[in-house]
Amino acid sequence: MTTGISADDIKLYSQQFDNLNRLIGKRIDKIEFYLADTDKDFTEIQNKYGKSLLNGIGIQADNIHYSIGNTFTDLTYGLNIKVGQTSEFEFIEDDKKPISYPSKLIGQIITGVDIYWMKIPFEGAIGFYPQEITIRTNENIFLISSIEINNGEANTEFTDEILIIEDQLVAKQLQLGQFGLDNGRLMFKNVDELIKCGHA
Repeated sequence: MTTGISADDIKLYSQQFDNLNRLIGKRIDKIEFYLADTDKDFTEIQNKYGKSLLNGIGIQADNIHYSIGNTFTDLTYGLNIKVGQTSEFEFIEDDKKPISYPSKLIGQIITGVDIYWMKIPFEGAIGFYPQEITIRTNENIFLISSIEINNGEANTEFTDEILIIEDQLVAKQLQLGQFGLDNGRLMFKNVDELIKCGHA
């Protein structure tokens, strides 16, 4: 029985779930954004929702480096969790430096990581891409979305930008993550569920 999803895609999906599970139970030591000196308030594009960035972020947990950025598809659209530093996977402009972001999650233990998938929006395309990744601790959430901010407003999904949100009410307002399950998002417990949905 064929799923229509290629073996290479299945491998990429599996890596997401493997890296997601690696994060659970780890203590967050540091979160890094790549910013220029001219960027104010830890955001490259000012908006009322959160921090809008043009590069991925780095997360150090129990002395292991993880990168979350838009490197999932060939177009570098769609979020991707990788083990290693973001500078290994993305071109970082010379004027940008890694800056420690003072998230509420620093020092806390990750209790859960969820990926919210959407169908790749190209005609004839088969498969899904990660639209949001939510990292949870007992006290806080840290939501990363592949969504673009235009003129200060959240606009297009499936982009090469990311939006960081730490306010659950904002995530609900924008229908991101768990609040977007009626807005095109899908959540799978494991890669087998994803493949089964891709076949259905």
